[in-house]
Amino acid sequence: MCVPRISMGNDMQVTETLNEGLKRGYAITVTAAELDAKVNEKLVEAQPGIEMKGFRKGKVPMALLKKQYGERLMGEAMQETIDGAMNQHFEDSGDRPAMQPEIKGKEGEEGKKGQRGQGGG
Repeated sequence: MCVPRISMGNDMQVTETLNEGLKRGYAITVTAAELDAKVNEKLVEAQPGIEMKGFRKGKVPMALLKKQYGERLMGEAMQETIDGAMNQHFEDSGDRPAMQPEIKGKEGEEGKKGQRGQGGG
């Protein structure tokens, strides 16, 4: 069976894992560097408005922001990346999902260095 790979720019890959009748499954591979860049982008965006005890408004160090908000922002970045990849794939392929895709998180072979998400539609 030939497994198509779709390049989504950067280092993200969408791989079809299931193709039975109307059922489809995809594995989306995103590098940790790409997710980290999105998290940093969100922190830089939010930094000017953040107030934290002991710091003037907008002057909280990035390392402290990352420690406090990094995990939540990583989740948001992963969700946005997966949603974007699925929407782009549906646009490119012309497929239309009959229902909301189910998304399951899965740690990559490289442990925390690479995160994987699977979506099916």
